[in-house]
Amino acid sequence: MQIIEKCDGLPIAIKAIAGVLITKDQNKREWGDVLNSNAWTITGLPEELRGALYLSYESLPLALKHCFLYCSLYPHDHELYCDDLVCQWIAEGYIEASSNASLEDVAKGYYKELICRSFLQPDPNCANMYRCTLHDLLRALGQFFAGDEIFLGDPQEAQCTRSMQKLRHLTIISNRESVSIPHIDRLRNLQLWGPPSLNTHVIGNLKHLRVLLLTGDKIENIPDNIGDLVHLRLLDLEHTCIQNLPDSLGNLINLQFLLLNDCKSLHILPNCITKLYNLRWLRVNDTPLNYVPKGLGKLEHFHHVEGLIIGDSGDDGEEGCTLEEIHMLEKLSYLYVRNLEKSSCKSSSSSVLSSKTQLRKLRLCCTPNTDGHIQQQKMDKIVQVFDDLCPPPCLEDLLIRDFFGGRYPKWMSSTSSNTALQELIFLKLINCSNCPQLPQLKYLSIEGATTVVSIGPEFLGNYGEPTEGAFSKLEYLLFACMSNWEEWSLISGEEDNEPESHKPSMFFPHLKSISICICPKLKSLPRGLNQANIQELEFFGALSLSRISHLPTLRKLLVIHCPMLECVEKLEGD
Repeated sequence: MQIIEKCDGLPIAIKAIAGVLITKDQNKREWGDVLNSNAWTITGLPEELRGALYLSYESLPLALKHCFLYCSLYPHDHELYCDDLVCQWIAEGYIEASSNASLEDVAKGYYKELICRSFLQPDPNCANMYRCTLHDLLRALGQFFAGDEIFLGDPQEAQCTRSMQKLRHLTIISNRESVSIPHIDRLRNLQLWGPPSLNTHVIGNLKHLRVLLLTGDKIENIPDNIGDLVHLRLLDLEHTCIQNLPDSLGNLINLQFLLLNDCKSLHILPNCITKLYNLRWLRVNDTPLNYVPKGLGKLEHFHHVEGLIIGDSGDDGEEGCTLEEIHMLEKLSYLYVRNLEKSSCKSSSSSVLSSKTQLRKLRLCCTPNTDGHIQQQKMDKIVQVFDDLCPPPCLEDLLIRDFFGGRYPKWMSSTSSNTALQELIFLKLINCSNCPQLPQLKYLSIEGATTVVSIGPEFLGNYGEPTEGAFSKLEYLLFACMSNWEEWSLISGEEDNEPESHKPSMFFPHLKSISICICPKLKSLPRGLNQANIQELEFFGALSLSRISHLPTLRKLLVIHCPMLECVEKLEGD
């Protein structure tokens, strides 16, 4: 209690001190060291940053201090994403190499530790904590200790108020229509958060840049002299209107991260990207590329490839990337492939993914079908393509979108020790025609299954005969955009009022949360859910739902736009 009293009732201070104590042994001596630390009485700090906040900062290892201070570069109320921080921390050189873990894994460990120590606040709506925020007082703490090395705001104001010689990190936030960048010899990190336009030609003069992030629809071109930035590790042009990338990009021999998601006017990647031998990440999701140049298989350091387009040569006859090239990328931990229907079936492709011992996340997507009719030949081909992919057993997170085959790939229900997805935790199926027996998961999302009218006991597997402990690991279940789904039953003969004694003793033993969104014909939840430990239940747009009952462990109920709901009862335990 003495330690808590020193926090003066400030919640963020209490959380921060808890983050310190969690790293200590639970004994009187170590907790006494925290209580009697000189950090409680340090002077020279703004009053609101003294005490618990300063002590928690001083308790951080040096690498974590660098990573935390970096977070203060982001604008106020800006959401921080794990992947973005991982890329930028690595590019800045904050991540210490490990003999048995990749830089990305080490960085993700730092991210989780900052959350554990309450320096970052995870979004409660994200099951895997991939999004977080930074408390205003902690942002102020970071900016205080970063001192003259960082500046957020209008750079013209910075020139009037401080010396620019020590500036290393500049985040431009301005309401002006355009801004100019002053000449700063030692600038390492430049970020522009829209909407102002920028004279991009001056960027080539910033010879020491390691991180360059430009956003906003007023960014339309990248100058040729960007190739002079030989120290550049990260180039982030996401959400801009750039139309092309200069060939001088191939000179960036130290570039590790090329981030081009949501570049709506970018249709071509230059062949020179195949010269970026140190590239670890390529993101081109939601970018309307005609094709991706052949030759990516030579970039053996790839860990993360997102939005890769298969096939389709450009108008100039250049050959596009194939699945066979992925076979050479042994270090991949994340792969997102588009346009899989354009891939050719080859016997050699059977080993494309099976040897990827570090692959944890996989996204397999086809082009959405718009005409409503698919030839049987195309359906058979896409099934063969998916069968041949066969990801490794270490896969943890799988998404399949717009798959139009008559059945799911064999490896999804395999029991072989060589092919079974034994580590799979997350499975997401979007706009797919049917759902066969599914592996053990913690998170299951089924979206856009518009042909499904009824979900019965076969959902639990075992060929329609539900067993005790079905979905024994499942914690989060989401159904969304299933316009024809009318009935959900867990027990054979449920409609005939089968006696309870004939039913399994437990369904979904670890299920915590169910969300049902835009399923307008579903009338009710199945009997048998009362045996699950459901704590949260959300309905949105369940237009035919009339009854919610018999959920004794429920703690949170959210109902939006369910006009037919008439009965809510028996939601509390005895």
